Amino acid sequence: MPVTTNFYQDYDEWGAEAIIVEGKWFGLEIIKKIRVSKGYRIKQIDESLRQNRTIAETRLLVASKKAGIKTPHVFEVDLENHIIIMENIKGEKVKEVLSKEIFLDEKLNLVYTIGELVGKLHKNDIIHGDLTTSNILFYEDNLYFIDFGLGKFSKTIEDKAVDVLLMKKCFTSTHSEYSKEFFFAFQKGYKKIVSNSASILKRTIKAEARGRYLKESDINCDYLLS
Repeated sequence: MPVTTNFYQDYDEWGAEAIIVEGKWFGLEIIKKIRVSKGYRIKQIDESLRQNRTIAETRLLVASKKAGIKTPHVFEVDLENHIIIMENIKGEKVKEVLSKEIFLDEKLNLVYTIGELVGKLHKNDIIHGDLTTSNILFYEDNLYFIDFGLGKFSKTIEDKAVDVLLMKKCFTSTHSEYSKEFFFAFQKGYKKIVSNSASILKRTIKAEARGRYLKESDINCDYLLS
């Protein structure tokens, strides 16, 4: 039986796309991710979108695990009701870990590892779609990536650059004190894994410029590694 219910951090332009229900499943601690119906959408379109997003997220979770990324185990998928039943990782958000009073080197090592793991995702053409330190959990000395609800498979440099930009913006908005150091460490880990990282990071500048209505030449490129 469900224990608690709360809105999941997976949103479309109109609000929460899904809710999370915590509970037990054959004695296991699980969460049910339930994609909710949207009244403003035509019923057939709503059903199709919810089903396709449920399938896509399941595939992304499984593919990420095969790529060497720790993600919640998927136990069951109910396509009729648009539900994914998955492992409940009782970890701490990396956002909270990086806000603790611990040595900066420890934080940089953690962010470096995140860069490596995102590199593994991108090397396997997996786009997370919502890369923030709230969507990475720290549990038993391991990092778990969660919430692939906005993700997709893509080989394009553009999509990978936007993923990287989301992480950079997260560092700037949530971890402003060490945002430059964090993004530098992230890039070091990322470059270790991704062979065409230079192209992706340069495209990140262009994506940032578009978002701020600036020319590429107006962007400070000091954060990019040579």
